[in-house]
Amino acid sequence: MEAREFLKNLRVEVENHAGVGHSLLGRMTIDPKSRDDFRIMSEQHYPLVCFFTKYLELLLLKAPDSEGKTWLAKVLVDEYGEGSRGLDHAALYKNYMHAAGVPKGEERRRKLHPTVGEFILGHMRIVTEEPFLVGLGAVGPGHEWAIPKMFDLVISGLKKAGFDDQEIEYFLLHVEQDKDHGAWLEEALARYANTEESQAQIRRGAMLSLAAREQLWWGVADKIHALRMAERTPGMVPSTAASEAEQETLEQLEKRIKFRLLVSDGVTFDLAGAKSTGR
Repeated sequence: MEAREFLKNLRVEVENHAGVGHSLLGRMTIDPKSRDDFRIMSEQHYPLVCFFTKYLELLLLKAPDSEGKTWLAKVLVDEYGEGSRGLDHAALYKNYMHAAGVPKGEERRRKLHPTVGEFILGHMRIVTEEPFLVGLGAVGPGHEWAIPKMFDLVISGLKKAGFDDQEIEYFLLHVEQDKDHGAWLEEALARYANTEESQAQIRRGAMLSLAAREQLWWGVADKIHALRMAERTPGMVPSTAASEAEQETLEQLEKRIKFRLLVSDGVTFDLAGAKSTGR
């Protein structure tokens, strides 16, 4: 299949994946969420925001040529704060968390559903151990093509919950920026997606990422539903209470991340205690 036709078909597949149109997001217009619901959602989503630049940085080291590195670098420059008053995206997200009710200084200390750690560890494995095109499929189609559609749904829910535009700047900015990011990464993908094998690798990365995203949304829904049950049935202990006591925080997750980066044949780097860029 010609590269552009393959990418066009893949974009349709991504936009219709259950990880993108998950019921937690799709029902926000008919099952409005409260600010407290969004507080929980922000606590679970913040680690993903912190680690996204790490995926790009690691993948940049594996890019086979300068043109591929250039497209990844363009996305990274935006993530570092170009076009958002010099605030990196993790810093912008903190502003939203505080508006949702997370106390300052507590962003990295909230208990995380296991699917959050699984998502991050899975993507770290993809960008360090899988072929470059699998990683590019995960961060391109799996992230940058999916996020505008997901965030459109989130924004509708945030507005129903009473958030103003300044409080949700992170989401409004991403809907626009990620359209550009998706287009930039599509240019890189078009350069490489010229064989059946390369197309299979790109699609594999996208599907791995979206499968993890679907599980993540189920985990976030689990957290929200546990809170709602506790509020509506005082005195009843949720069945998930014991497991929540054992859940780790972002600070704890960072300490146990260890990977070996396969840059090329015979060239590897050991990564231990990799820390995300959230400040």
